[in-house]
Amino acid sequence: MITNIDAERLEHFLHAYGHNAHTHLYFMGDKQFFWEAEGFALIVYRKAGNRRIVLGDPIGEAEAVLRVIDQFIRKCRSERSVPVFYQVKAAGLALYERYGLQSVKLGEEAQINLPSFHTAGKAWLKLRTRLNKFERNGHRFEVIQPPFSTELLQELADISDEWLGKRKEKSFSVGAFSLDYANRFPVSLLRSPDGRIDAFASLGGDHVSEPGRNPDALPRRLTVDLMRHRAGSAHGTMDVLFLLLFAWGKEQGYEVCSLGMAPLAGACESKLARLIYKYGNKLYNFKGLYEYKNKFAPVWEDVYLVAPAASMPITVLQLALVINGFGQGKAAARSKSLRDLLPRVSKDATTNCPLVQLTESQHVHD
Repeated sequence: MITNIDAERLEHFLHAYGHNAHTHLYFMGDKQFFWEAEGFALIVYRKAGNRRIVLGDPIGEAEAVLRVIDQFIRKCRSERSVPVFYQVKAAGLALYERYGLQSVKLGEEAQINLPSFHTAGKAWLKLRTRLNKFERNGHRFEVIQPPFSTELLQELADISDEWLGKRKEKSFSVGAFSLDYANRFPVSLLRSPDGRIDAFASLGGDHVSEPGRNPDALPRRLTVDLMRHRAGSAHGTMDVLFLLLFAWGKEQGYEVCSLGMAPLAGACESKLARLIYKYGNKLYNFKGLYEYKNKFAPVWEDVYLVAPAASMPITVLQLALVINGFGQGKAAARSKSLRDLLPRVSKDATTNCPLVQLTESQHVHD
């Protein structure tokens, strides 16, 4: 896990500058911090072979963000490593392109606009009926704040283990359950009529609305992190948990609730996009994910992968290793074999896709 010193500095920084959809994952302890020289901006990344994979856009003062990107890319190049920016937004693409980096759309992030959220009208009839049924049957929703009792943490752990089954926890861009990690964030609970927890969702984001936020701070947000339920829970349990969470977030003054990315939503049909889908589907199990999240009427925001163009195919597979929980050493050791397995993606294969224009002119140290 993250050290107490790093956690304290990070909490103070995020209170001043706000959260994005990934900042709760900074506390997992599987990433490294790259601070702007004066400490006013932050990049969080993971080493994978000779790649330095950044999670999300940098956070901080606007001018300091420009500096930290420059400092990070210069450091990567001085070390002959490859800078990679994963799940960044469209607003920063022009800046990355100044350094000769290429972008490819990965998918779209689902964001619920909480101030305008409602369940009125015909479009919400099915979900509203489901919600009313759960409430009539005595299900109860609550959000609880850490630290939690040993008994409650154990109940969450039992639900998590039951939900996982034989599957393995992911990492890096996906939360993984541990007692320490779960004990750091608020948790929303849906309890059955007998008081047992049927489902839970841990909540990243801005949970302190005190003064002291910087003018460059991001909008106050919730991010749904771990989402787990019992195997025998009633049909629609997670739907109801989300609906009640959105209503709670609206009452508490949050502006946005992120449901995370739907991979390849709206992405162009290039060979690289199909490659991302092939490997990403094994990692995320995202078949139908867009349709599920879309039922809550989110605002969809484009999400991109940014890296040197010639390195994109290998980068996708390195990401697959990182997210799937392989250690840094294993990822590095397998880099060469991945190149042998990877289908060649040529310039001709992507000329019809405006988001991906792979060239053979850039030299990348793989």
